[in-house]
Amino acid sequence: MATVRLTYPSRMDSENRMLDDVSRSLQEFSLPTDIRQAILLTVSEAFTNALTHGNRLDPSKTIAIELSINESTLVADITDQGTEGLKRVAQHQPPGPLSESGRGLSLIRHYASRVALAETAEGGLHVRIEFDLIETNTRPS
Repeated sequence: MATVRLTYPSRMDSENRMLDDVSRSLQEFSLPTDIRQAILLTVSEAFTNALTHGNRLDPSKTIAIELSINESTLVADITDQGTEGLKRVAQHQPPGPLSESGRGLSLIRHYASRVALAETAEGGLHVRIEFDLIETNTRPS
């Protein structure tokens, strides 16, 4: 199993660095383009949520990303250092049809094979996104 670990400060400029790093890692895993795009979208959504809702753009806090892949599964773990992570998710209301935000978790659940949310001992949110790579090849876009 190959694993990549990345950590970023909670600053807006970290988002572009993260996208470049994750994209490069996914290319090194030799995944098809459509699968790479779905994974990059879901990791980006989880990262943005961690940045803005979890860590609230506090540059003293970090966001950790771990990508692990074997022949059949890719797992992306995204963890923030916020507080009351699960409570925030439970209180989230589905966005209205014209809303410009609030769709991140729905997008993640749409593209991923499995999604698990857990709270760290410190109260941050740990999002585990799993992709069945063999099944993903046959899933409709």
